[in-house]
Amino acid sequence: MAADPVTAADVRACMRGEVYGEAEGMTDAWFADHVARNDIDLVRSPRWTVDGALAAFALLGFRGDRVWIGGFGVVPGARGHGMGGVCVADVLRIAREEGAASVELEVLENNSAALRVYARAGFEQIDELIVWRREWLSVPPAKTDGTVSTTPRDVAAVTALARSPATCWQREPRSVAAAAPFTTLTIGDDARPSAYAFVRTGGPRGDVVLDAGARDEASGDALFSLLDAKFAAHDITLPNEPEDGPLNEALFGQAFWDPIGRQQRMRIALR
Repeated sequence: MAADPVTAADVRACMRGEVYGEAEGMTDAWFADHVARNDIDLVRSPRWTVDGALAAFALLGFRGDRVWIGGFGVVPGARGHGMGGVCVADVLRIAREEGAASVELEVLENNSAALRVYARAGFEQIDELIVWRREWLSVPPAKTDGTVSTTPRDVAAVTALARSPATCWQREPRSVAAAAPFTTLTIGDDARPSAYAFVRTGGPRGDVVLDAGARDEASGDALFSLLDAKFAAHDITLPNEPEDGPLNEALFGQAFWDPIGRQQRMRIALR
């Protein structure tokens, strides 16, 4: 493991190939936002080299006794020779030495090579997550009842509205609150809404629903009607919504939203 910290350039060098394509990947601004929002510790995130050249990297987030792999990749020229398994074993060693009880991650379901590496290391699937996308709307829909607020919300205020447990690390209240400023949408009682969404526009990854939830499909329908009316001029992404649940059921019934990717959420217990 090299002493130099992982950089956005390292991520771009590794996240290329058959699964990720050859287009420009993570920008420097996106990388900095990702590290800051998700408690990525660059000091404890390994960067592996072979003969002085980058071979692989892992970005590790730490929250209490939990560790999250917020990015992992091997350079194309080093793949197919067991490097991935060696690096994942090293990540688990680091996690154990730091007193972690578990390590989790998300991986694209079409990344069969990575799925094999994680499964061999002992990771098990705990959920399937869908990434949703809605392009800008040329004709804004009619306004729907609900509340739209730009009032700043800290971790406690986000926690008071958000589902528990969160769908994944990046949608936990700590990550959401760190993405301020954002807009909060609620359906029903503002204090105990039947549906909510935190939406950030103009971020380094574009316009994103940081987190959302609904008690039932009807509330989810109302939420997306409000979101479409408020953000009609934006291309919006909602990442990592669990396949089973009322919000996802509502999304499948929306005219303008489309699933664009699937990920497996995986975890390994260390003690």
